[in-house]
Amino acid sequence: MSVKVVLKFTKGGLKDREYSYDQKECVIIGRQSDCHIVVPVTDTTVSRYHCILDITPPSVTVRDFGSLNGTYLNGKKIGQGDIAKSVEERREHKSEEFPLNQGDRLGLANECELVMDVILPKYCADCFCEIEQSGCLNADNQPVCADCHTKAAKRRQEDEAARLAKEKADKERHEAEKRAQELAAQKQAAKEQAEKDRIAKELAEAQKRAEEAAKKEKEEEDRRIREEARRKAEEKLRNEELIRLKNPKCAICGATIQANGPTICLSCRNNPAKLIEYLMRQAIKEKDDSDQTIAGYRNIKMLGKGGMGAVWLVEEIATGQQMAMKLMLPDAASNEKSRSLFLREAYNACQLRHKNVVQHTKCGYSGSIFFILLEFCPGGSVDDYVKRNWAIFDPAINLMPANKITEKIMEQRVELSTKIILQTLDGLTYAHQAPVVVQLPDGTTKTAYGVVHRDFKPGNIFLSDTTLQPVAKVADFGLAKAFQTAGLTKDTVTGDAAGTPVFMPRQQIINYRYAKPDVDVWAAAACYYYLLTGFFPKNFTGKKDMCAVVLTEPHVPVLIRNPKIHRRLAEVLDTALRDNPTIGIGTAAELKRAIQSAIK
Repeated sequence: MSVKVVLKFTKGGLKDREYSYDQKECVIIGRQSDCHIVVPVTDTTVSRYHCILDITPPSVTVRDFGSLNGTYLNGKKIGQGDIAKSVEERREHKSEEFPLNQGDRLGLANECELVMDVILPKYCADCFCEIEQSGCLNADNQPVCADCHTKAAKRRQEDEAARLAKEKADKERHEAEKRAQELAAQKQAAKEQAEKDRIAKELAEAQKRAEEAAKKEKEEEDRRIREEARRKAEEKLRNEELIRLKNPKCAICGATIQANGPTICLSCRNNPAKLIEYLMRQAIKEKDDSDQTIAGYRNIKMLGKGGMGAVWLVEEIATGQQMAMKLMLPDAASNEKSRSLFLREAYNACQLRHKNVVQHTKCGYSGSIFFILLEFCPGGSVDDYVKRNWAIFDPAINLMPANKITEKIMEQRVELSTKIILQTLDGLTYAHQAPVVVQLPDGTTKTAYGVVHRDFKPGNIFLSDTTLQPVAKVADFGLAKAFQTAGLTKDTVTGDAAGTPVFMPRQQIINYRYAKPDVDVWAAAACYYYLLTGFFPKNFTGKKDMCAVVLTEPHVPVLIRNPKIHRRLAEVLDTALRDNPTIGIGTAAELKRAIQSAIK
């Protein structure tokens, strides 16, 4: 049973309606039809986009979205747009986030209210394993699992059998003593030697039976003592495990860390050299080359460091082949379910085979460090490419007088940018249609068609070399989705993840868990726009809430950013970057044909 968050409306048009979540969700509440929870239009005090809930069971945070009539937490106002400002100005103001706790009441203006409930799993009172509603109780009337209930019943049966055996032994001993006394009395009265011999024999037999009964009693007592010692030893182990869980240590340096959090301390997480050293050391301990280890590789140097980890250049010892290794650190303690879910999602990227897609070779984990082995691209990312050729891609060139800029520079910019984008569109076309074998939660497999990237940006386009004519390859297919789906990161698309929202269409925020290939096509057009103009498609300058810009604002027309771009090419890009109500160009192949037609 997973931790579940239940939202129940107690007031308004959705009264008595419940919404349940057991995975990470970004929930927008309002009267607008594309909200995740749509409030009836009769609740006029609720805004079209009223507030946003970031749900990571069992944690929930709420943020007002510039609502007209305000959002209330347990009767206290936590956010409201300035009535004197326009709707667009209110959305630009980013309100503070507040945590929701068990039983908290969230009021949307005055007429709509919901209550949050967290349903936690139940655990066995004896062995602490997770249990369903089995109906089994122990002697203290506490819920226990079926195994513990069976063991307790067996112990009671054994105790009852021991009691009956002891009573029988006592009865036999008393009867034997009684007969012995009778024989003793007969011996006293008898005068003949033969009678004395008979009585002596019976006394000896009685003594023997008594000794056997005493022996059985002692054996039973010894068994009871051993059973009690075993029970105490098991209880001691359980207590030691509870102490270990309450006082966890860093897997690398042994420092004390927070319970139920990452198993690597902050100092080690910020030290890429320690991470790769730990990962290599663990691989040697495993002494195999399974999908869970990186045995057979050695690190050469660090290529870069990001928010989730670092990227290293490694070499396969047997072949000398150089590869890139991406280390990913979870924001929370990982469990077997989270690890299996991540590996199942990441395995899809390892099945893609195309010259314009970076080859993912292996994925796995060791401790709390997840890793991906992938093809090494010496040319780096497109971001690095732009920095190396800044004289061509400088956005200031867009506004220079015609007599101060050579036509050759603009031709170079368009030519290089177009070659990169057309190659990546080939990679996207393949990935959006490629057959992949998907492993289902029950262990069975099926063939699905198409993988969506969901985080397409210049930083995820890699180049085969450092020349002006490299082969462009799309990297990190589905890795962001795999990390979020497995619950290994607290980041969502409404967060402040640097650089990501600027290449997202509004559809990816509204329905980010089920994004379709057209969001990658929009992002590819946004990257092309960025290379041609030096600017992001939408105007984020001076805006506090990037989420609000993505949701509500259109892109800036290409010719406003760079009036030197050919009109037909600008028309293609303006069409591709339309995202309201739908995305202008739906497939990568269609966008490639439109670009090729415009530049002829």
